[in-house]
Amino acid sequence: MSPVDLHVHSTCSADGASRIAEHARRAEALGLAEIGFCEHVDFDPRDSGYGYIDLARYDRELALARSLAPWVRLRQGVEITYQAALEDEARTWLAGHAWDYVVASVHLVDYADGWALISEPRSVEDYFATHSQRQAYVPYFEELLRAVRSGLGDVLGHFDLVKRYGTGLFGPLDPAVFAAEIRAVLRAAVEEGVALEINTSGLRQAPGEPYPGLAVLRWYRELGGDLLTVGSDAHHVDQLAAGVKEALALAREAGFQSSVTFEERRPVWTKLL
Repeated sequence: MSPVDLHVHSTCSADGASRIAEHARRAEALGLAEIGFCEHVDFDPRDSGYGYIDLARYDRELALARSLAPWVRLRQGVEITYQAALEDEARTWLAGHAWDYVVASVHLVDYADGWALISEPRSVEDYFATHSQRQAYVPYFEELLRAVRSGLGDVLGHFDLVKRYGTGLFGPLDPAVFAAEIRAVLRAAVEEGVALEINTSGLRQAPGEPYPGLAVLRWYRELGGDLLTVGSDAHHVDQLAAGVKEALALAREAGFQSSVTFEERRPVWTKLL
């Protein structure tokens, strides 16, 4: 019944700042029952994390951490950058290892005039500033729908990450403006049995709310969604479990009574605190 953080990155990810063992010891100190590592896997050479992950190292560091912090369950997952054009490559790569769970996220958007890594600051100049809000956001939600339909992920990561840098130009995201696109993704997630993540990193960033916020969580619940995960998206040990309690309160407000973690790609249910 202790809090769980299912979205943690270590130095096994290109942008991670703390080792797996550091996160494990910190989790034990915080009284967390479980944390899940979902190291970045990027298949596009344009992505700064392309080719970085070393599975042998990942396995080795996780085994060490389990010996150092035996009272914390450590799940092994990956966060893939979903791209429809590279779906077959991702499917083949994922089949080569046994995972507890796979997070499918959209970080990179291709559009008519180019491409953008919307999770990096440079996207403000090369994407958001050159497109209207609708031109910038709709391709993201369309790719998110393809990610759900692909069946590659057990969890849909940071649902509306597009607002991270879009907020600075367009103001807070009003889900009603994109209701058709958002509901299509949520409906597909329910149909495919893909969990929706409450990613608390948005509380530390410009949006000032998780990815997604309360309105989207309520829509997901109303559509029959009941698979919910919570993660801090920690890249440094100091961020571990940050915002998780707030996310659990938001989940309760949206009508959820349980969240899930994963073991061997099967959901494990936990009552909300």
